[in-house]
Amino acid sequence: MTTVGSYRSQPISFRLGPGQTLALLGGNGAGKTTLLETIAGFLKPRAGKVLLAGRDCTHAPPEARRVGYLFQTDALFPHLTVGQNLQFGRLASENLDTLLDRFDLRALAARRPGQLSGGERQRVALARTLAGNPDAVLLDEPLSAIDPATRPAMRDELARHLRACSAPSIVVTHDPAEAMALGQLVGVMDAGELLQIGPASAMFAHPARLRSAQLLGVENIWQGVVAALPDNGTVRISLGLEPEACWIEALRGDELVDLQMGARVRLCVRAADLQLIAPGQAAPDSPNQLEVRLVDRTDLASVVQLHCRLGGRLDILAYALPWQLRGWPLAPGHALRLHLAAGSVHVLPA
Repeated sequence: MTTVGSYRSQPISFRLGPGQTLALLGGNGAGKTTLLETIAGFLKPRAGKVLLAGRDCTHAPPEARRVGYLFQTDALFPHLTVGQNLQFGRLASENLDTLLDRFDLRALAARRPGQLSGGERQRVALARTLAGNPDAVLLDEPLSAIDPATRPAMRDELARHLRACSAPSIVVTHDPAEAMALGQLVGVMDAGELLQIGPASAMFAHPARLRSAQLLGVENIWQGVVAALPDNGTVRISLGLEPEACWIEALRGDELVDLQMGARVRLCVRAADLQLIAPGQAAPDSPNQLEVRLVDRTDLASVVQLHCRLGGRLDILAYALPWQLRGWPLAPGHALRLHLAAGSVHVLPA
């Protein structure tokens, strides 16, 4: 537990094994940076312990913790060359040639930070953070200053270096896609509390709370009421729309064993899990066939975002691949059919 001014974190406890990466999601003021600074020794916890490589470092100064820390700004020394930056402080004894080759920086070694692009500066800062066999690696919004065109390549490079690193690492991000790409584990923080932590795939498929679902970027969160509990292990949920056929069928897992008729729930549905059924295409022989109207479409880099409406007032966001719409001139007001597998619906208490 950490206190900074009037801010106080909730008790937070987790363990990372060697080489594991935790991607930490949360909004501004959630406490993500405070957590990193506590682990690094810049802030002192009011209670609890910080263990690094099996050593109790709770009261150790930052310089004694062997932590690699990448700040939101690259924090390179402007008067030093790339090579000199890479051999500053705890890295003074590192072999410069090895560092330059490992991080593909040989061509930049004699330049100063002011002569580098934003992506090059970040690569140097990343090299300085990961070099020297730290006991833990902490990265605070490592890609936030990178331009959108360069960010995917930098993200892939960062993921590759983290996989090769034997130390546990924590990456703070606002971007759910970035968290999914970088973390074997994903944690969600809000108001100083670690709401949920777990394997990345499970976190995105089964958020434990409404706030977790929102921070994890679930595009569709609908309100509903339990209308039927068939014996086949599913639950039928009414969306309260006309016609009465506006209902969704979901799988009833162990966490829903006590679900009662009439209970209010929320349905979490990823836009990518909604299947667009083209004209003349046979629909899957299963429930959850949704007749919707297109409100508008947005052509993104690799997908087309479809903003639809069900029953006149329920907004639905779905994705389609560009080839699926080839020769199909969609315009606002067009009727569309969407299919949603019962296993892609995650049910939360209202």
